[in-house]
Amino acid sequence: MDNNQYQPIYEQRPTKAADFRRIARERLKGFWWTAILVTLIASLLGGIAIGGGISSNSGSGGAGVQEDYDPDLDGDAGVVEEEELLFTPEEQEAIEEAFTNSNFEPLKELLSEKNPILGFILSIIGIVFVFAFVFAIAFNLFVSSPVKVGYQRFCLEVLDGNEQAINVSTLFRFFKQSYGKTIGLNFVHGLIMDLTLIPMFVCMTIGGVSFVSSLSAMVSEPAADFDIAVMGGLLTFIGLTFLGIILSLCISIPVSYAYSMAHLIMADYPGVGAIEALRLSRQLMKGNKWKLFCLDFSFIGWMLLGACACGLGVYVVTPYQYVARAAFYHEISGRKTPEDVEFPSINPEDYIIE
Repeated sequence: MDNNQYQPIYEQRPTKAADFRRIARERLKGFWWTAILVTLIASLLGGIAIGGGISSNSGSGGAGVQEDYDPDLDGDAGVVEEEELLFTPEEQEAIEEAFTNSNFEPLKELLSEKNPILGFILSIIGIVFVFAFVFAIAFNLFVSSPVKVGYQRFCLEVLDGNEQAINVSTLFRFFKQSYGKTIGLNFVHGLIMDLTLIPMFVCMTIGGVSFVSSLSAMVSEPAADFDIAVMGGLLTFIGLTFLGIILSLCISIPVSYAYSMAHLIMADYPGVGAIEALRLSRQLMKGNKWKLFCLDFSFIGWMLLGACACGLGVYVVTPYQYVARAAFYHEISGRKTPEDVEFPSINPEDYIIE
């Protein structure tokens, strides 16, 4: 007798995005509040990304205020007082070299001499920035890594209907089990995705050369207007940056989908190593990238609707999407039941398509 507990929701093999969404809704019945709580904790610990970071850049242009000369108020009509520059010509040259060579230590020393308080503030900001950068890397590796795999495990437990494991403790399961492997997977996966951003950084660097060279004039002459050279450099920087973003997206999107199953594979099979999980994911996703993209795209409307509810609705949509992804993984990997899980093969070589 077939003991496959998926039978009630797998009356027909799921082939469309609507099928996987239906499976996710069926499995989340009775567990929505738990899923929302686990999703909230996972997002706070960096295990999953909720929505997108919104960064607002506000620029304020401070043009120097210069009083209009009125000859009636001054008997010496032919004498115009020369505007005092903020920096001497030697200091302006030092600033230009700092921007050109990307060596801002002399600039910090110069500003410290002009204003010791400003120099002290810059030093404190530099220390805080370095500390925050190191802390963010360490937190992402040693805390977020097991949480990422733990959240995928939670979604699999929901899909499997394992009520005893559908709780917050499942999120932290991999702090004790395969902890080092989750760190390795997160590190290698992150490194691969960072490499896909190289075209963007290259284009930004090329486009920024002409623009950065003009920044010294903007610093040393607060009242100077944007001239043609500055605007040309700015437009070149923006254009090449946009081109770099497009190129990086064309690379990163297929790569991200190729390795999208790696964390689910490790969550399902903790004995699998980081490199092996990535290779298995790549092989499983051959011919399936477009299907998963369509599944993700079908959640766009739900995400927008959730974002409209002060952003809180995304905590409802996120577990819905991730459980649907788990159902997609179940279908392409050939999983059976929680009691008799049998991966088609744990050997990545067996997935190589000739």
